[in-house]
Amino acid sequence: MKMKSLLGIMLSLSILPACQNDETSIIQNEVNKYGITFTSIIDDSNASRAYDGSWETNDVIGLFMLSHEGQNMVSGNVPYITKSGNGYFTGLNTSMNYPEDGSAVDFIAYYPYSEQVSDYKAYPIDLSNQTTQNTIDLMTATNLTGRNQTSPQGNLQFKHLLAKMVLNLKSTTGSSLKGIKASINGLKVKGTANLSSGIITATNETATISFYMNENGTQAEAILLPQPLTGKLKIQLELNGQTKDIETTVTGNIEQGAKYICNVNINYKGGEITTDPQAKYTRWTETPLITESQLAKSNIKYITHYTGEYYPSNTFNGTEIRNYSMLYDTDLKIAYWVAYPLCNWYVNGSGKRTDAWDYDPQLSKSLQANLSSSYPANDYDRGHQLPSGDRLRSNAINSQTFYYTNMTPQIGKKLNQTIWADLEDAVRGWSSATDTLYVVTGAMPTTATDQTIQYTTDRDGNKIAIPKYYFKALARKVNGQYQTVGYKLDNISYSDRNFNIGLVSVKELEEMTGFTFFPDKPEITESIKSQKTAWK
Repeated sequence: MKMKSLLGIMLSLSILPACQNDETSIIQNEVNKYGITFTSIIDDSNASRAYDGSWETNDVIGLFMLSHEGQNMVSGNVPYITKSGNGYFTGLNTSMNYPEDGSAVDFIAYYPYSEQVSDYKAYPIDLSNQTTQNTIDLMTATNLTGRNQTSPQGNLQFKHLLAKMVLNLKSTTGSSLKGIKASINGLKVKGTANLSSGIITATNETATISFYMNENGTQAEAILLPQPLTGKLKIQLELNGQTKDIETTVTGNIEQGAKYICNVNINYKGGEITTDPQAKYTRWTETPLITESQLAKSNIKYITHYTGEYYPSNTFNGTEIRNYSMLYDTDLKIAYWVAYPLCNWYVNGSGKRTDAWDYDPQLSKSLQANLSSSYPANDYDRGHQLPSGDRLRSNAINSQTFYYTNMTPQIGKKLNQTIWADLEDAVRGWSSATDTLYVVTGAMPTTATDQTIQYTTDRDGNKIAIPKYYFKALARKVNGQYQTVGYKLDNISYSDRNFNIGLVSVKELEEMTGFTFFPDKPEITESIKSQKTAWK
């Protein structure tokens, strides 16, 4: 899937007229004393060198200063450093100064710095060696134009000029993938970049690009030169002398600034590699991985519900806002998981609990349980996977949580109404402390040691699978870094309400359920998925 780059938005700086002269004097004094300094932000969609838009200690950029009129060189390839990695850049050796005559200048900044660069219109690119990606992931910032000594401190807005491919690999048999290799044949790997215009000119030389693979063989990355393709982009895997080609969905062109994510399940058995690539489906940060073989089954349905409300035209192109998505089994008549974003927008509003119990309009009634009233077995509630309390923006949005596809037979008084409800309340509380909390709630009818499915019935006498346990996989970003946590509670009666007895890591949930969570966020690494600390 191709994910387009989005630049962060600078907050505008307002200066009251009465203070303007004093502010200008402060700026001039600071520049005269320290030379020109910069703050910066990074478009982090590719995030190979600066995870989540943050720099690393002692990162160095190069800067060119040109006259605003005429574009003549004033200062060329001056190195600037962020000593603490906070994106505040000062001169590495000496800092630049504005022209004494007060004339305006433009800045061209780039990363990574090279003292060999003398012509900003011909920055050399060579992607044949991927072992140190931070030395080849070219970024530029050209937003600071028409600047002089009276200008506020400049905020450099960096963007990626190249593309990135992320390959997530998972063994379905539990066998080690250590030593696996990934490569792409026949791509152009060299060229030059005009740091001002962002135009890249590739040479005709092609080569095999070997991905940079992590130690466990579970994730690989490659920086790619933008270029046209003939057919679909293919990746070759090699493990213990056996090879397998994977056909990706990337076709037409490798586009500048794009990030492509390819998720593949691997069955390595008997010396043969069998792959099960990610299926093509609409997905978001919270959506677990669905493979081609899963979606090919007639009883497996991927369903997405939208809110009927839209983003502003200048945000995400005015697309409709999602409510939730699910992976539903029409044989078992339950969803394995329901995935949804959670933030104040969804929770606060004019809506209330509607109790609008109804069939899911996206699926034939014959494929759903009839839950117009609760299960005949009185021990079970119609347990929501997406809670009604998480969707109070409007009655219309709340009513979608009462679709029968969102329900499972869940122990009532000592699970759904107590310890599980407390966990749902806690999740809502955690969502208020972050921009968006990404949630996957699931219900599993089997375990690793018990593959026998138990059933109850609906109002029509149809068999409904009884989950053996429920889970939640959660991810949020705090201070620019992702955090994850998981919960697993059996479908039994609990004597107390301490939901932390079910605390697990997201990594452990992946091992229990067989699902891959947050696959389209490579910055949610294996170590982050292994976090097992209760949130406050």
